[in-house]
Amino acid sequence: MHALLKSTCEIPVPKERSLRLTEQVNPVLSNEVRRRLRYMHMQSFDQEQGGLLSPIKFIDRDSTEYSLVVAADQDKNEERMARITLDNASALLDPVWGGVYQYSTQGKWDVPHYRKTMAAQAGHLRLYALAYAQMKFSRYQDVCDSIQTYIKNFMTSDSGAFYSGQSDCIAGINPMLFFSLNNASRKKIGIPEVDKRIHTRENGWIIEALATHYEYCGNQSSLMMAINAANWINQYYRHHNNGYLTNTMTQKPLHLSDTLSMARAMLQLYRATLDNQYLTLACDSARFINRNFKNEICGYNSKLHSKNETVPPRQIDENISLTRFANLLSYYSDEQEFTKMAKHGLRYLCIPEIATARMEEAGILLIDREMSSTPLTITIHGRGYDPVLKEFVKIAQRNPAWYKLINVNSAASASASIEIDGIKSKAVTSPKKLQQLLQNTNHFDSKPLDSFTK
Repeated sequence: MHALLKSTCEIPVPKERSLRLTEQVNPVLSNEVRRRLRYMHMQSFDQEQGGLLSPIKFIDRDSTEYSLVVAADQDKNEERMARITLDNASALLDPVWGGVYQYSTQGKWDVPHYRKTMAAQAGHLRLYALAYAQMKFSRYQDVCDSIQTYIKNFMTSDSGAFYSGQSDCIAGINPMLFFSLNNASRKKIGIPEVDKRIHTRENGWIIEALATHYEYCGNQSSLMMAINAANWINQYYRHHNNGYLTNTMTQKPLHLSDTLSMARAMLQLYRATLDNQYLTLACDSARFINRNFKNEICGYNSKLHSKNETVPPRQIDENISLTRFANLLSYYSDEQEFTKMAKHGLRYLCIPEIATARMEEAGILLIDREMSSTPLTITIHGRGYDPVLKEFVKIAQRNPAWYKLINVNSAASASASIEIDGIKSKAVTSPKKLQQLLQNTNHFDSKPLDSFTK
């Protein structure tokens, strides 16, 4: 639905055009496409209300995340864009039961379509957690807590896995009137139907978001919810070939979105727990994707296709998500296979007709930034039971950056260092000094020279 809200138009690229582009050794955005994407990012923004200039108001997650990332570089305009979007989009929050409505209409944020999808819950939870880590506004943490409470109370099955969504309709009453009522009045009438199907894609989305909520906000309940759901999905929906089934009705992995959402979720759970089993699962699923969904020309197909299909389907959002994931996974795993995956995804996304097919595509600008640099690297040494090491890990996790690498190594004494684009700090032995190093990462030129070495 998010893709439909943004645009249903994705222009198929002629095979011969794509083939010429794949001859590039190192696929990158051209300066022309980069400039065009930045222009589209600015021109598509609703300067008064935030979000995209559209009669349907919703958070375009890549656009807002891009604004947050650029705002961290001290860009005040992008910071304003992120804040106005996040502040106004909080009108989509259900003040009684929590959770967010799918979108709003009439060009305003306060005329919602009251259906609650798991895509909306996951997207908002992850984004507001990132925003809270960066801006430290308690209202953003409140949004995260509200969404988590809703998921816990309404969308969690007895098994711990998550349901697919909740209707906005209940017989005999207008949704606008129903959702204006308090808790007691609503429950006298009834509860809108919950879609109790358990789908892998939706579970992957929300597991990743809950683990992100833990990483940046420290919510232990979210982490336990994520782990419980992941355990169930991995037991019942993970195929022996390391792909994921859509649900109990499917016999083999058919859709990229199922395996991709769970692979991303496993990487995020690894960041939250530092449990190697999750990193292994993420890597195995990434390899499955590369074997089964790789388009022979460029990018990744949305589903397994037959030889009779002349143009295998590819979807922009999936390729953005996969490319960012594969690039970051290459640093966590130190495996070149995933770097090649990211480049193959970018070969599709850097085609001008693809990059500019919709009203804006800030996700490609995020990829452009990430693939042209190394992630902020936080290396920690110590013993697992050492309270100093645990505090180092906590500080690293709370640091407001998604594009970061946290390494933890066994050593007799606790220490930590950071590395930015090949420049490494000296090791510090106290959490306070690590915090000071990280606080200065947005002002690198002002760091004392004796704290860093080439």
